[in-house]
Amino acid sequence: MAAGVALWMACVAAPVRAQEEDNRPKFGPDAIPITRAAEYVRHALAPDYWALAPFYVPQSTGSACSLASVTMMLNALRGLPGLASDRLVTQRQLLDAVGDEHWRDAVAENGEGISFTELELYVRRSLDAYGLTNAEVEVFRPRDASPETLAELRRILTENEQGDSDIILLAYDQGTLTGDLGYGHIAPLGAYDAASRRVLIMDPDRSWYVPYWSSDVKLLDAMLKPDRADPEGSGLIRVRTRRVSG
Repeated sequence: MAAGVALWMACVAAPVRAQEEDNRPKFGPDAIPITRAAEYVRHALAPDYWALAPFYVPQSTGSACSLASVTMMLNALRGLPGLASDRLVTQRQLLDAVGDEHWRDAVAENGEGISFTELELYVRRSLDAYGLTNAEVEVFRPRDASPETLAELRRILTENEQGDSDIILLAYDQGTLTGDLGYGHIAPLGAYDAASRRVLIMDPDRSWYVPYWSSDVKLLDAMLKPDRADPEGSGLIRVRTRRVSG
């Protein structure tokens, strides 16, 4: 699927995927499903995984990975509301709260998705819409696969793994990790195992995947790949704030 000059196709077109059925394994050699590798989240603190897991939702359409990912991020940062009258954030409610027709159209079925630059915009608007005005938003756009860039990525991932007051959203080429067709995609980072240098992707493409591990080197490759279509580049967005409840 071709991307525009300033817009990469964020998410998977399910009808196209269905037409490509074959006998390939569910995951390629660069991804390991959590069903086969759960040791880290069982034995390490894995604060982001446990902050996100209760709120892990599938994207509502084939184009809504950004919407699902921001919804999970908001719920993880807000925590479970304390009152019976308080609702969790849902994808539909988030669209209504932000009130942006371009985002609504982009994440509709057969929508064109959003760019990495737009993702930052909608992350900020979503935080404001839900009163998380004290949040800090950090954007990391890798420009190459140099050792220095990889070291910076590892620093961010390691810092993020220290607590659940920050959540990372990844923008990357899904097929580079899964071994399937390549599409620009967005998903929360579930965990980072610094010892094995692996990242856990909480992929909202739930019609096809469960959370999966991949190497940080491969993640960097996957974040760089969409740059060929999106001159703004892709990468990650790290949001830091304090939970308002438990």
